[in-house]
Amino acid sequence: MRALVTALLLSNVAAYAHAQPTERAEGADEVALPADAELAERLADPATTYEEVYRLGVQLFQAQRYEAAERAWLRAYALERDPALLVAIADTRQRREDVPGAVAMLEQYLVERPDAPDRASIEARLATLLKSPARLRVRSEEPGHAILVDGVPAKQKTPATIEVEPGSHTIVVVGEGRQVGEQTVQVGYGEVKELSFTRQTASKVIVEETEEAELLAKEAKQREDTTIQRAVISTGAISAAALVSGTVLGVLALRKERDYRNDPNAKTADQGERLALFADLSFGLAALSAITSFTLFMTHRNKRKRERETARLQIETRGAGASATIRF
Repeated sequence: MRALVTALLLSNVAAYAHAQPTERAEGADEVALPADAELAERLADPATTYEEVYRLGVQLFQAQRYEAAERAWLRAYALERDPALLVAIADTRQRREDVPGAVAMLEQYLVERPDAPDRASIEARLATLLKSPARLRVRSEEPGHAILVDGVPAKQKTPATIEVEPGSHTIVVVGEGRQVGEQTVQVGYGEVKELSFTRQTASKVIVEETEEAELLAKEAKQREDTTIQRAVISTGAISAAALVSGTVLGVLALRKERDYRNDPNAKTADQGERLALFADLSFGLAALSAITSFTLFMTHRNKRKRERETARLQIETRGAGASATIRF
């Protein structure tokens, strides 16, 4: 009987959860909810019953005090071990953006209740939660600072919330042309992590670019520029030569056509057709080579432009500290 009552109460809570955030349950203003200190005392009191802490959790949930509601329902679960409470606890954690915590409760619910009638919906909910990206809330002492995520400039400036894939990420905040701080964090699916940067924030990772590495990168860039330049010149020269050839062949074809009009014969007609065909092929080759040359030139030019526009952070170690320069 008690399980049925709990299920009905949970249904009411679920229905409330889909209401507007500012909506309150009827008569909720008339309920005097305990402050956190008083709530802790009531939950610790051995005389407090399951029904009391459960109903208190419902009232706190309806008042959008999700952390307090979770504490009440955890106490109720400790008293009765009702698996349905795990779903309610997952609701509170999801609303507090604790996705891993919500997933843990839903998975525990399926383990403790293998014959759950709502298994399909719970599994669908788990699948959605497990796809949740991690979020980094980046703040700095002064707003408007640039943010680099794993060396790539973010579109937002501080303060900002940035979605990232689960895993390890290095966040660098730069302001006024110098590094404000650097932090490396490990985040899981759906996890929300707060990152605060001040001028005193120590760098956990120091990147040093040696002169040898810089020289090799410069040489590779020069080789690529030279290769593209030669390709552009070669295809441009082929285009010019084909254009000249097509023009000459076209003039000859016109002369043969004139000769044919003056003295129609099969030989002159055949020669004129061949010259016209070769002229068309030459013009086609000229156009193709010109397009190839232009495409190579513009693609490489745009690549170099993107590289210049991308913020590049160079950190040189100097003793125990580090200096940073950002270029746009």
